[in-house]
Amino acid sequence: MRIELPTLSRQLNLLGCGFRLPPDHPDMAGVLDLFASPDWAAHWPGVADADLSRLAVQLIPADRHTIALAWQRLFAGPGAQPAPPWGSVYLDPEHVLRGCSTVALSHFLQREHLQLHTESPEPPDHLGLILFQAAVLAAEGREAALITLLEDHLLSWLPLFVHPLEQAEQRGFYPALAGLTLLTVQGAVAALKNRPEPV
Repeated sequence: MRIELPTLSRQLNLLGCGFRLPPDHPDMAGVLDLFASPDWAAHWPGVADADLSRLAVQLIPADRHTIALAWQRLFAGPGAQPAPPWGSVYLDPEHVLRGCSTVALSHFLQREHLQLHTESPEPPDHLGLILFQAAVLAAEGREAALITLLEDHLLSWLPLFVHPLEQAEQRGFYPALAGLTLLTVQGAVAALKNRPEPV
């Protein structure tokens, strides 16, 4: 499967916004408008048409108030989050924030000269933040680093995030967004690893 890095960068940025920003954030308007468009799936390469058709129905943000309530329930609280969006919760033996996988990711980001820009200190292994960093690598054409980030630091736990989110919500915008994210990242890694070497 062929992959265009600028297109992948845009996809990763959109997905990152979806998990990083609350629905009422100004930057989310474009994301919600995109998925409300009836033909967005035709312009989303890297994911099988059958999967896109299945997810497109759930991604239609018909009621933004409902999406805002889901965001609050799933990612903000109060109460326990059914699917915390930080990798170390799934990878660390103690299931804590800032675990050993967070340290490994921090070292990777430093080595690749990637800097997080957040309003407050936060572990770098938040799903949205990882997607933003992957978008930077894709935009800069840094394929080897992009594969490492997606394969070692995201796909190592992304399926573990998607499953409890789907169990908690079953249907709706965020489970579908998580499913789209997983399929997009898996497709990107497969395509990048199978790209022919430049002559």
